[in-house]
Amino acid sequence: MSEYLCEELLDPSFSGAKVFSIAFTESAIMINDPESLEYVLNTNFENYVKGSFFSCRLSEFLGQGIFNVDGHHWYIQRKIGSKIFTTRAFKTNIETVFTEKIKVFLNLIESTNGKAVDVHDMFHKFFMDTFGKIAYGYEIDSMSKTTVPFAQAFDRIQKVTSDRFSNPLFKYTDPFVYPGFNHDIQVIREFGTKIIQERKRGGTESKSDLLSLFMDYTNEDGSKLDDDQLIDSVLNFLLAGRDTTAQALSWTFYCLFKNQAALKTLNKEIETYLQEEEIPDYDTIKKMKYANAVFKETLRLYPSVPRVAKIAVNDDVLPNGTNIPRGAVIGYVPYAFGRNKDVWEDPLTYKPERWLSGKQATQYEYPVFNCGPRICLGKSLAEIQGVFVLVCILKKYYFTVENMDMIVPGVSLTFPMKHGMQVRFYNK
Repeated sequence: MSEYLCEELLDPSFSGAKVFSIAFTESAIMINDPESLEYVLNTNFENYVKGSFFSCRLSEFLGQGIFNVDGHHWYIQRKIGSKIFTTRAFKTNIETVFTEKIKVFLNLIESTNGKAVDVHDMFHKFFMDTFGKIAYGYEIDSMSKTTVPFAQAFDRIQKVTSDRFSNPLFKYTDPFVYPGFNHDIQVIREFGTKIIQERKRGGTESKSDLLSLFMDYTNEDGSKLDDDQLIDSVLNFLLAGRDTTAQALSWTFYCLFKNQAALKTLNKEIETYLQEEEIPDYDTIKKMKYANAVFKETLRLYPSVPRVAKIAVNDDVLPNGTNIPRGAVIGYVPYAFGRNKDVWEDPLTYKPERWLSGKQATQYEYPVFNCGPRICLGKSLAEIQGVFVLVCILKKYYFTVENMDMIVPGVSLTFPMKHGMQVRFYNK
């Protein structure tokens, strides 16, 4: 779908906006220019919402969580979520947890003894464990397990809910195509319930994590968030904290293996900044300009959220003159934005150097973390986490990718690899 939309939106005949129609469901007006995107996601933000287009497809999975709601419900979760990233204790907690978990991850690589492993799956487990500890103070410990029922259910639900956006008859076909839907939803909700119950038994005093902020929040009427609201918050932030960074890191290894010159330059930078130390601190990571450029360049070509849509509340006119009727679906494709020759010079070439000099892209030219008031709260955290793991691995290991010809995107709300990525690691 991303490739198809990209081809259509980058066609020389494309001008301003394009209507994509699917029988029996909402047509979508797709845009692909930064000016229109800024108008929709910022200038006239109140007129473009998630609406029923999202909620009817994702309500069983994401409930009233931040990714599935608008208005007051969104504002409250945004307010609580933004507070955590300004807390000094939270930042200290992040560095402590990542240092602890990366040691476990590196030991897992060492134990492979040069055998091919699915590093795509390993990254998902790593970020599930780290985010569970950082955000919820909860030890998931998925890296020690071959399978994690919750994670498997989480991935299956993402696929089926993603399919709903191109299947107008999903209410009728889901029971036949995906008979395990209700069971997987139950597994996912029970996981969220378990986290909350354990925290209630332990209390939130002296806690510096995200869950404590949600549990301590008081509504204007003096009430607290109920368990269902807390579970929705847990699942929504886990989707952001695990999947997007794990997938971005997977595509980074894919791009580096395809572009050995960039890998060589990155390895030189690692040798410069990490001489004796095996695990860097965050201050060192921030200084590594090329490593950060590598991560950004990967996201330009392989954004973790490849497609986004909104609903128009009222009639409107975009800056490029496109008329938007009330109730219309307005969509954009970050996957296509990163390949737009009107924004990027030589857009299909993997070139981290483009991030090291000259004018930098605006969030509307590089919308991989969303834009405007809904820009990703964890943008800085995701970037530094991804680079941290990348650098720690390449400090110790060379690698080869064994299934390059099989690596294609999978169908999901995010941008996974359909068949994973088989990698062999060798000690340096």
